[in-house]
Amino acid sequence: MSAQRKLTIEEAVLSQSLADIHRAEGSVAQADAMDAAAVEVLDPMAHVTGPVTIGRGGEVALADRNSYPGIINTVREKQDMVTARASHARLDLTGNGLLMAVDAADSIKAGNSLEKMLAHQLAALHRLGMKFAAKAETLLGQVDLGISGNRPAHETQAASVEASRCAATAVRAFGGYAEAMLALDRVRRGGKQTVTVVHQNVAVGPGGQAVVAGAVRGRGSKGKRTGGVRKNGP
Repeated sequence: MSAQRKLTIEEAVLSQSLADIHRAEGSVAQADAMDAAAVEVLDPMAHVTGPVTIGRGGEVALADRNSYPGIINTVREKQDMVTARASHARLDLTGNGLLMAVDAADSIKAGNSLEKMLAHQLAALHRLGMKFAAKAETLLGQVDLGISGNRPAHETQAASVEASRCAATAVRAFGGYAEAMLALDRVRRGGKQTVTVVHQNVAVGPGGQAVVAGAVRGRGSKGKRTGGVRKNGP
């Protein structure tokens, strides 16, 4: 990275992880300089021309200049070279989804490397799913043009088939996202299942009846069905 050029936000995030590596190797001054340059870039006030506000959908709204808006604050561990290099490798693998991946890890307060990788996967699945959904929408627009007679029939059919494929891929990506969210929940609960017991009071009027069911076994079971019927009135 050239010292003459201001870092992009993506480069600033990677620069922070590289600073950990230099610091672990003993190059503290170089690491501090890289951190300082990254912090300057990651400060929203370095990019805005107006106030930082919360926009539609609860997203940060910035009047930015020449870079993507964002507030990045990664949870970094400074233990050894393995940790430092693994952290940099994780960020590097996120590719074009780096900002979403870091924000996702911050959002779930990822407490270890596995949770960070899961957060990065969530970001990747969301990004891919949304892109395929958008592609399906574009193709369906071509189908509409064909129906109106503005496109040949064979192009309309091809667009329809491809739109279906893109939509199916988007659904699979969103399904993977949902499964990953459930996996995160299971990991954080230690694999334990929480059962909520709800107690209900049943009021029975004159002439009515209430059925209170106990343990009921399936067909073919030798067990007895417990419970009873309470009647009011004649």
